[in-house]
Amino acid sequence: MWLGAHRLADSMSFLLDPPLLFGSGLVVGRFVPKGSRRRRIAVALLGLFYGVSGLLYLDVLPWWNGRRWTRGSDWMLNSGLNTRLKRTAGADVLAITLFAAYPLWVWFGMELGRRARPSDDAGTPPDAGGDRDR
Repeated sequence: MWLGAHRLADSMSFLLDPPLLFGSGLVVGRFVPKGSRRRRIAVALLGLFYGVSGLLYLDVLPWWNGRRWTRGSDWMLNSGLNTRLKRTAGADVLAITLFAAYPLWVWFGMELGRRARPSDDAGTPPDAGGDRDR
């Protein structure tokens, strides 16, 4: 998938995913009204991240490092840094744990965004009611 001049897959990794998920949740929580639309957007975000990141980690999608194509799992584990982590059984357990935390990052962002959202009825006590039909 292309996003501007960069492929969307190039911005997914275990180092980058949590802040991107948190930031996406923050925007959704702040600007999308409460309700089913907010939940659908959050589920779509998670689906996008699980889909691209999962396919990268399982080496279904390759990653272009600027010089050559490499395995997607190398990108997911190393995030472009020279850590030389490789996919092993231990790395798979870590990956499952990190993938399991993806909904928490979105939820934390949505909660913070919701709290930063200005109240629609700011300054009006709950029982004030305004104009009532009589």
